Amino acid sequence: MFGKLKKIAAVIAAAAICLTVAAAPVSAAEKKSVWSETKALTTAKYNSKYIKWLEKYSEKEAKNTVTYSKSRTKKFVDKIDTKLSKDGSEFSFYMINKESILAAARKDDKFKIVSYDKDMPVNIVLYADKDNETMLIVEDKLKISTDMSSDYTPEYGYLAIADALDPDVKADAKGKFFKFKSDDKTYYYEEFESKEFGSMGYLFNEKGTPIAMGVGGDFYCIKLSYSADASEFKIPKEYKEADMDELVDLLDKLS
Repeated sequence: MFGKLKKIAAVIAAAAICLTVAAAPVSAAEKKSVWSETKALTTAKYNSKYIKWLEKYSEKEAKNTVTYSKSRTKKFVDKIDTKLSKDGSEFSFYMINKESILAAARKDDKFKIVSYDKDMPVNIVLYADKDNETMLIVEDKLKISTDMSSDYTPEYGYLAIADALDPDVKADAKGKFFKFKSDDKTYYYEEFESKEFGSMGYLFNEKGTPIAMGVGGDFYCIKLSYSADASEFKIPKEYKEADMDELVDLLDKLS
């Protein structure tokens, strides 16, 4: 599923060319550094406890089930559509594990997407509005600014998020259900079998807010807010201004 979400960047910006470049060898330390630097450009928080719970309950046989029509999962999916399909709606979203980061935000006419994958030769952060587009290459601390292309459609972020988080199962479908406590707090795990993604498990806190999810054996901490802070769209100053030719040269060296 993460691969599907990363297509947002390809649609919106020149990040698409990164998908055709063979990855150059990178040390574990370098990967960790780029992961940390990319994470710092988002609001993403990684919680290993959530990941361990997902791993545990995805493998555990459930004594109880939940019907999709009555599930916290459906309530979450329906809220996404209700909140984000409106004109002028805003959001801040992330999903993160130790190998991948996908974050997106929208506010007014501003849009941002962050994409990291340990197997990618370069990792992209894109800031865009109706007039301008700025792309950061995290590994090389390069910044490429251009006039906004006609492809700018922030709705791509909403549509991809809504599609990727929806297991798309029938109302009467039965899913695994667990309720457990940790540090006097109650948590819920629901899992449904999606035709497109395979098993999709969701971890909810006691308020019914999703805090992590698993898809076909991959596990992520997640958060979706229906607002975005202006600071999300502040472009860091430490990146060196470059042009598209420099990016092409960089990719040629990696290929």
